[in-house]
Amino acid sequence: MNRPTTVFLLLAFALTWGVWVPRALAGDDPGWTGALAPLSTYGPAAAAVLTAALTGGRPALRALGRRLVRWRVGRQWWLLVLAGPVGVWLTAAGAHLAATGELGAAPQVLDAGPLGVLALLPLLLLTDGLGEEVGWRGFALPEWLRDAGPATASLLLGVVWAVWHAPLAWTDGATLEGTAIWLLLLQLPALAVLHTWVFRGTGGSALTAVVLHATTSLFAVPLPGGGEPWPPYLLQLAVQVALAAAVLAGWRRVRPVRPVPRQRAVADWRG
Repeated sequence: MNRPTTVFLLLAFALTWGVWVPRALAGDDPGWTGALAPLSTYGPAAAAVLTAALTGGRPALRALGRRLVRWRVGRQWWLLVLAGPVGVWLTAAGAHLAATGELGAAPQVLDAGPLGVLALLPLLLLTDGLGEEVGWRGFALPEWLRDAGPATASLLLGVVWAVWHAPLAWTDGATLEGTAIWLLLLQLPALAVLHTWVFRGTGGSALTAVVLHATTSLFAVPLPGGGEPWPPYLLQLAVQVALAAAVLAGWRRVRPVRPVPRQRAVADWRG
């Protein structure tokens, strides 16, 4: 792990856990942590900007900015990041229907109807998507891809991504409260592989990662353990893991490339 990545991870966890851990310990009286909670999801984004400025200066900041505005990536990629998560849920729901005669648990957004989807998607883009992906795929992934192959970089980042969410399992009122959060150690590495596949296929677009993160959250089946049933989530997880395994198998068949030089990684990244 190189110095920029180490600095980024320390800052990302400090900026977020500095709010989340006290909030979890506060119980049903969050106090000052309640006011800062809406901003805590931007910890990875803030950490990315600070680390880029501290370790790479203006070239690193410009590279980060270019990844975030790279939108000319081909229509097929936009279709994939917008509709792919819907396809994952439909596949899992179809398997559940075939096995039990019922669709099982559905993403909560479906209860809101079409207008609800249109309202929630921009909200997720500006919060979870932008707040996290500026850091995970905008900064950390290119750094790890410089030092390791896409499989290693993706799986490591997926584990970090999962651990980052941990305090929410013990936070009163949080979406993940009381859930089997350890399942994220399986789900998020799989999703990280899919994010890396899109990132490399789009020439290093972190903007597509923002959209993919938002649409994945929009059509995610809730984690079990907090009153939610297990089978619908496990079926969705199985589909995501199967897709990630297919991507990993494809990477193994491709001849490895040399790590990206530091100078090129700072100036830009085109996977």
